[in-house]
Amino acid sequence: MTSHGQFCSIARALDVLGQRWTLLVVRELLMGSRRFGEIRRGLPRISRTMLSARLHELVDTGIASRSEDAGGPFYELTPAGRELEGTLRELGVWGQRWLSRELPAAELDTDALIADMRRRVDRDALPRSPLVARIETWVDPRRREERFLLLRRSEVSLCTASAGFPVELQVRAPLRTLTAWWRGDVSLSQARASGLVLDGRREWVRAFPRWFERYLLAGVPPAR
Repeated sequence: MTSHGQFCSIARALDVLGQRWTLLVVRELLMGSRRFGEIRRGLPRISRTMLSARLHELVDTGIASRSEDAGGPFYELTPAGRELEGTLRELGVWGQRWLSRELPAAELDTDALIADMRRRVDRDALPRSPLVARIETWVDPRRREERFLLLRRSEVSLCTASAGFPVELQVRAPLRTLTAWWRGDVSLSQARASGLVLDGRREWVRAFPRWFERYLLAGVPPAR
């Protein structure tokens, strides 16, 4: 860990938290991830080596703790780590207000988007019977990606196939469009005008927006 060499507590905090990925690992722990794989699901571009190093640093500095149970190792934030929630929220609000809503291609990531959608499902709003939503996205229409969300009131799972349940809802959109709707940059009607298509039973198509709480900061408007 590199030090700024200053007594200032801002500088000292940045010595601990200012390295790449560190605050995003804290974000994942705040969002409820506990296992190594769960944390990595929310950070699909981090390497296993880097994530392991960042978790060790958070434990060493007292921001997180490591324990084990029958399922293996898991991580939790300490009181010092949980106190960062307000800091991260304010940082996110600033970014949502002041940074451009036009995302560069390098910041569009299907896995990161679907991981956030999975954890922001309002399970009480789901139908009583399990169903699968197939989500198809693309940057280049000739190279499309698909993911499957198994939606159940007991649990929401990310699958590589339909997991034996019928695909009741199809969501197809350019990745930029689906991301913009998720982030609150455009309305659902604007997203549809930009290529978002919902197919399936009429009641599921109508209910789809209510199943998801969308991105945590979607309600923060841009600065005027």
